[in-house]
Amino acid sequence: MNVTRLDLHTISHEEAPAAAHEFINVNWRTPEVHVIARPSAGMKGIVRRVLSHYQVEVLDGDPRNTGYLRVLG
Repeated sequence: MNVTRLDLHTISHEEAPAAAHEFINVNWRTPEVHVIARPSAGMKGIVRRVLSHYQVEVLDGDPRNTGYLRVLG
């Protein structure tokens, strides 16, 4: 399955909210997207706060790879 992704590896914590909002708005009706947030609790928290403004389900990506979030809309 080919899933659209937002990779935040090169994005600072300050830039992350704007990048996440833009990504979700551009991909609004996509059934599933992934946000690669690194295995960083801080970055994942930022992304989760942004996503809480939308009617989407946010799941941890994979127990073996905690660096991404699955976003189901």
